Amino acid sequence: MKKTILLTLITLFTFGNLQAQFDLGILDNAMSMVKSGDNNTKVAGILGDAVMGLKDEAKQSSGDFSSKLLGQAGILGGLIPAISKGNADKNLLQKVISTIKTLVAAQRLKSLLGGGSLLGKSSQVNSNVGLIQSGLGALGSGSSVDKLSSVLGAVTKKSSKLENTGIFANLAEKAVSKKLGTSLNLLNGLL
Repeated sequence: MKKTILLTLITLFTFGNLQAQFDLGILDNAMSMVKSGDNNTKVAGILGDAVMGLKDEAKQSSGDFSSKLLGQAGILGGLIPAISKGNADKNLLQKVISTIKTLVAAQRLKSLLGGGSLLGKSSQVNSNVGLIQSGLGALGSGSSVDKLSSVLGAVTKKSSKLENTGIFANLAEKAVSKKLGTSLNLLNGLL
């Protein structure tokens, strides 16, 4: 009996603290449906659910990225009536979705940085850096975007060392943390 209670408490503590992350693939699927002319009402419903999920994701942290994510979720919500009628501006929708994905990735990276050690988290770092890199085109061009791209590239090169142990892993973690901080500052200024 005591073992069952203890196991239940450990499970609740461990899994109760995990916060579900919004599946960004929903946005890509909805955009594909819009481009192919699928059922507009269905797409509008999917995006309505996505807006709610994005708001929940934004509330998981605070700061500039969170407030900007809430703003973009509001813009996406405002596009839903046009989507349901089949006359949405597809370019604007694509830009909003790209910006949302970039903001979610930035918020997740900020949480990773604030959550302690990055050791063993190279896949999380890389997937979120990749999302930001894929959204750079929506940010325009210029020296700030070029610098951000360069710093993100350096993060990707070093992040595999986060899976190691010992002094070299610790040095890599410091370097990756510093470059991620720089990247997020640059990105915040661009968004």
